[in-house]
Amino acid sequence: MMLHEDDDPLSTSLFDNTANSILGNTMSSSMFVSQYEEDPWGNHTTSIPTPSMNDLSRSFTSPALSFNTNDLNKPAPNILTVSNVLSGVRLPEIYETLFTQNQRSGRVSLSSLNNILTKGRISAYHIEQIMQIVVPNGASYVTQNEFNTAIALMASAQNNNGLSLDSLYKNRNYLPEPYIHSEDTVKSNIRPTLDHPINPEPRSPHLTAKTTNGYPGMKSPRLSTDESISKSAKKLLDTTHWFQNVEEVAVTVAPEREGFIFKHVNYIVTNEKRSSIVLRRYSDFCWLLEVLLRRYPFRALPNLPPKKLGGRDAAFLEKRRKGLSRFINAVIRHPILRQDEIVSRFLTEPSELSAWRKQNPPILDEEFKRKQHPPIRELDAMVPENLDEQLQKAKKKVGSGINHYINLCFIMERMIRRMHGQATDFSRYSIALNSLAESELRYHAGECRNCQQVVRGYETVAKHMQSESNILEDQVVSSTDGVLENLKRFRDLLVSFRDLDERRSKLSVNQTDIITKRLIATRAKVHQNKGVPGLEAEVEKLEESVRMDEKELACQQDRMIFIRFCMWSELIYLHKQQAFISTLYQNFVKSTVNFSKLRAENWQELEPPTFEMPDDVNLFE
Repeated sequence: MMLHEDDDPLSTSLFDNTANSILGNTMSSSMFVSQYEEDPWGNHTTSIPTPSMNDLSRSFTSPALSFNTNDLNKPAPNILTVSNVLSGVRLPEIYETLFTQNQRSGRVSLSSLNNILTKGRISAYHIEQIMQIVVPNGASYVTQNEFNTAIALMASAQNNNGLSLDSLYKNRNYLPEPYIHSEDTVKSNIRPTLDHPINPEPRSPHLTAKTTNGYPGMKSPRLSTDESISKSAKKLLDTTHWFQNVEEVAVTVAPEREGFIFKHVNYIVTNEKRSSIVLRRYSDFCWLLEVLLRRYPFRALPNLPPKKLGGRDAAFLEKRRKGLSRFINAVIRHPILRQDEIVSRFLTEPSELSAWRKQNPPILDEEFKRKQHPPIRELDAMVPENLDEQLQKAKKKVGSGINHYINLCFIMERMIRRMHGQATDFSRYSIALNSLAESELRYHAGECRNCQQVVRGYETVAKHMQSESNILEDQVVSSTDGVLENLKRFRDLLVSFRDLDERRSKLSVNQTDIITKRLIATRAKVHQNKGVPGLEAEVEKLEESVRMDEKELACQQDRMIFIRFCMWSELIYLHKQQAFISTLYQNFVKSTVNFSKLRAENWQELEPPTFEMPDDVNLFE
């Protein structure tokens, strides 16, 4: 299955809009967009924020503190908004106190609002819901009315009431008192749970072989003798080889396009471990996915980026290249898919793949029929009895995780774009400052020695401003190819498991009930006709039918066991990727610290020259 562009919320790249300057652009969507349907980049055409009609409609006045009993039966406004849902309601004094303590120029920043909600000790999920309801798209602050609505929603969450404007309006005259914990440090409300949606696979103490992670930089898993060991005699799935000798595939865009009228793009696929460099088209990747879907319908298969007919600018090609890279690396890191002969051919066949596959059509039988595997009873012994329950929990976890990772990618892209804009600002400031220095020297600084020193200060500041820009640009590249790409990689993994569960529902249908009923009826006829003169041929046909049905029934039952084994294996594989998340943030923090040190050193080097610039007004005569 491919991610169509309309379905892929991340189909817009960081730097798609090359015609518009990043400098001074404003974000047109909130980081808390409901259901994550909107692209956070949108259109960036406003260089200086100006009050819009929507901004003007956001009232900065305090709510009415007078209480009118007639308001109890006052009909609801035609359209409930965050600003009018508490209109005319007398609020407790704590609302005004909290706003006064946290407001600046009649507004409360999102960071301050988040701190207040956190001190309310409601769940992270409720905080996110409140932010989605209260914060307008593109806003970096809330007005007093919006702030009051957020506090009222927090109080509702504290009392296990519904979080919606309708619910708030119905109970507007009976609002519960919000409670804010006064501790300076509020501990996380996340608690470990033993009821994990994906139960960790028990490990025997003899499995102590060293393993390496499937992702660059991930540490080898630590094996502990304190891990829970199954008391039953169930055989455990050996996963020690899953993350050993994992390959890395690089995908780059070939410099030239083929075709006379309709140009198509070639991609250079490089695999150092196999010492192969091959040329592939987008259609070759599509063919590979189609083949894998037929051969491995019960494995977590990654999706492809959209094809997109029409314009293909550099930004789109870069997006698709990264999507193809995530796809092929997800395939080559999978413990089963990486062993497939078709995958190997895709990575190593030097000739054009379309010609090769016509001469060598692959076998498309599914994994159960095509591959040799351990005895089916051994596979059945590895699968836990509560697999269906674990799959149901994992389904809910994955569905929620996809939405959260989409949101995380949105926010990370926003942060990187702002960093890119800041780098552009520093560079432009450096250019403008150098231009000012030239102008000063040309017209009047040449006659004043102290003025010349100031101008030299200009040039030194401009040099370090440019250095700051270069460091930020390097950090943009590092974050784009690092943490952002890894977030998308894990998002893709969750999507592939969701698609796997949907395929299982469609393709695991069997006819065991029908075959069993037919067997019973056929055996009855055999028993009835056996020994009757003249029916020997008919009995022989019936007995042959019984043998065929018994064989088919056994095959159907074995296939169902194999499907359950595949689902269990993929569930374990998904669970083990949590180690990748740890490494993701370890690398992100390490990279951020390194760039922060470089920036600090740059400014520290600038400090002495700036303090050598003359600052005594008496020196300028």
